Amino acid sequence: MEKDGFFVQIKDMVEEYVDDRILLLKLQATEKAAKASATLFLGVMVTFISLVLFMIISFIAGYYLSQAVNSYPGGFGILAGIYILLIFLLVYLHKKYTGKMIIDSIIKFSFDSKEKWTNEV
Repeated sequence: MEKDGFFVQIKDMVEEYVDDRILLLKLQATEKAAKASATLFLGVMVTFISLVLFMIISFIAGYYLSQAVNSYPGGFGILAGIYILLIFLLVYLHKKYTGKMIIDSIIKFSFDSKEKWTNEV
C-alpha cells in the first residue's frame, strides 16, 4: 500500500513537472513572438518613413539634374541610371555579404534567449 502511494506521488510530481515545462516553453515562444512583432513593426515604420524621405530627396535631385542639363527627361534619366547601378551593386553585395549577415542575426536572435533561460532554470 505504501508503494502505491509513493508511485502516485511520483506520478503527480512528473505530471506537474511536465506541465511546468510546457508552460515555460509557451512563455518562451510568446516572448520571442512579441519581440519579433515589435522589431517587425519598428522595421516597417522606419522603412516607410525612409521611403518617403528617399522619394522627396529623389525629386529634389531629379529637378537639380534637370536644371543642370536643361532637360527634364535628361535629368531624371541620369537619376534613374544612378539608381539602376545602385540596385546592381546592392544585389552583388547581398550575395557576398549582407545575406550571411542577415542569416547570422536571425540565428542569434532565435537562440539568444534560450541560453538565458537555461542558465536561470
